Amino acid sequence: MPGSMHVCNPYCGRCKPPKEPLRVCPTCGAYDDSEHSEHGTCKECGGILPPRVLPQPLLCKRINQMCARPCKQGEKPPRTPVASCRYHTPL
Repeated sequence: MPGSMHVCNPYCGRCKPPKEPLRVCPTCGAYDDSEHSEHGTCKECGGILPPRVLPQPLLCKRINQMCARPCKQGEKPPRTPVASCRYHTPL
């Protein structure tokens, strides 16, 4: 196989803000992947899901602004000045 293929893990957070972790229904064990679920009930059995786990807002060292969904790109200051970040999420 020539070269290597990069596969991005959406839950990793190294190159983009990480996705929310999947919630598991305590009643039936089904996974709920809906980030925008307002009702908080399982699609399979109707049981109550555990609360959503949201990331803590952090200061992005890349652009010196607070970010609501930080990725690992903002943990270190950039080598050259950066004016914006395409993944920046305002508070």
